[in-house]
Amino acid sequence: MVRVLLAFAAAAAVAVAPATAQEWRGWNTHGAGYPNTVALDRWAELAAERSQGRIRIRMFHSAQLGQQDEAIQQLRLGAIDVANFNLTPLNNLVPETQVFALPFVFRDVGHLHRVLDGPAGAIVAREIEAKLGMVVLAWFDSGARSVYTRNRPVRTPEDMRGLKIRVQTSDLFIDLMRALGANPVPLPFGELYTALQTGVVDGAENNWPSYEAQRHFEHARFYSTTEHSNVPEIVVVNRMRWDRLSPQDREILRTTAREAAELQRRLWAERERASREKVIAAGVVVTEIEDRTPFARLMEPLYAKYAATPALRALLEQIRNTQ
Repeated sequence: MVRVLLAFAAAAAVAVAPATAQEWRGWNTHGAGYPNTVALDRWAELAAERSQGRIRIRMFHSAQLGQQDEAIQQLRLGAIDVANFNLTPLNNLVPETQVFALPFVFRDVGHLHRVLDGPAGAIVAREIEAKLGMVVLAWFDSGARSVYTRNRPVRTPEDMRGLKIRVQTSDLFIDLMRALGANPVPLPFGELYTALQTGVVDGAENNWPSYEAQRHFEHARFYSTTEHSNVPEIVVVNRMRWDRLSPQDREILRTTAREAAELQRRLWAERERASREKVIAAGVVVTEIEDRTPFARLMEPLYAKYAATPALRALLEQIRNTQ
């Protein structure tokens, strides 16, 4: 009887071994101390703790596994298991994400969060999963994006004319800069510091923490609060990995990702204030744009182009109607 019980126990241990040894590779472009990095590390801790070690996420920060476009392909193929992506590089692959990237579509941060956590966010998440094989677990804040330049401040759209402005790999952002009269230059984020330093580009557009953390302010010392876009970020898992999880572990992974998102949003708000203060102390000239109407007026062709179908127009209307 003892031998039978021992044999049964050994067989059971072998049977559950795959479920107890899941080490996942995670991608993140940001470095140590960044709100996203802190939140993702906390997510890994919570997931391991609540799954009793069944899910172990090893995050590779600072784009160690490649730039974002490369990481998107790796995740789709299963070489990376989880990641935190900005939504913009997905615009050309999932049309619904373009609506979230439209300029001036969100009224403020509170409106953004209510949209992401509501029906509109669920619609976009389903489309990302269906088209790319990524399961969206949570939404991160990415702040308002504004223009920063090397040689002169931007006060009006006329000041943008002829400037070479770095953008992400997105038709929408290319069209956005063209609508403002600038020359868009698609460029990997990791190459931007050198491009600003050498004058390959005249400026870029991003949020306060990225501008500060990547030290872009050292070579682009004019920051203008155009706040033209509030593109959110996603926390995703490879669909094949997801499908192999038990319902219990799926719930653990989703719940802990949302808790990490709550932490990230709090840290983000704190970091925005701190980053702004830091670059101003370093001598950055901030141009506060109180009336963004002249910029927003030029965006109507983008709304016509990127919300052209009935489904996309309905999604846009749902965003606008979110209180």
